Amino acid sequence: MPAEGRLTSPSVIRTLLAAQGIALRKSLGQHFLADANVLERIVEAIEPRKEEIAVEVGAGIGTLTVALAPHVRELWAVEVDPRLLPLLRAHVQAFPHVRILPADFREVSLSSLGRELLVVGNLPYGITSDVLLKLIREREWVRRAVLTVQWEVGEKLVAPPGPKASRLGVHLRSYFEVELLRRIPRTVFCPPPEVDGALVRLRRLPAPRVALPEEVWEKTLALAFSHRRKSLRRVLAERLSPSQADALLGELGLDPRIRGESLDFADLERLGQALTELGAFSPNP
Repeated sequence: MPAEGRLTSPSVIRTLLAAQGIALRKSLGQHFLADANVLERIVEAIEPRKEEIAVEVGAGIGTLTVALAPHVRELWAVEVDPRLLPLLRAHVQAFPHVRILPADFREVSLSSLGRELLVVGNLPYGITSDVLLKLIREREWVRRAVLTVQWEVGEKLVAPPGPKASRLGVHLRSYFEVELLRRIPRTVFCPPPEVDGALVRLRRLPAPRVALPEEVWEKTLALAFSHRRKSLRRVLAERLSPSQADALLGELGLDPRIRGESLDFADLERLGQALTELGAFSPNP
């Protein structure tokens, strides 16, 4: 049986871990894919190219690593848990172009791994936001990414302006095209997590959707998505005087009762520009 076939068998996974005396840690979000059909669908969604350098976040015992390795030029397998490294090394030994990097992905400089990177991985749900923010801030080095995240997070990443919109989703879509590809049932993981997963694909945009400096844009989003139950007027009145808030909203043609989560990119950008001109973001709040 091919290595990736063995590594998607729940019984094989449990046997491998038991032989090494490894008890998976919930704190590390360790849930290994244990379904060959889903693995095949994930590789198809990745659309790997022979000339690419890929980076896998949380390689684990090597399930996705082994399936992806034949399709890329180079593959960095990043794994933070030293207990899993012997298994990972054993499973990728047939692929000399796979480089194992014992590290926390959040602390790895993507510029040291290559350019136009393909980032993949079944993200530990507890670090999803950190990983996505890293991709945003180091996007110069990332061409695209295919990642498994929590289903609810995946929905929020692609949600239009409104109650389901999230600060992270708007931030991510400022620089990437984001697609929600499919739901991944919790039952295809070993051990199963508490919720279903979502397979999402990111493609870096040719140019950002907004022209504001990154620091200003991040502060604008932080302000707009703070106190989600409050109207934009009430949120602005905490930064400006009530009369300034009213004047600003009138100038922008925005309903004072609207909530920040309901603003589109254009309105958010105009808001950020206006707040900058008013000095609301300087000095650093």
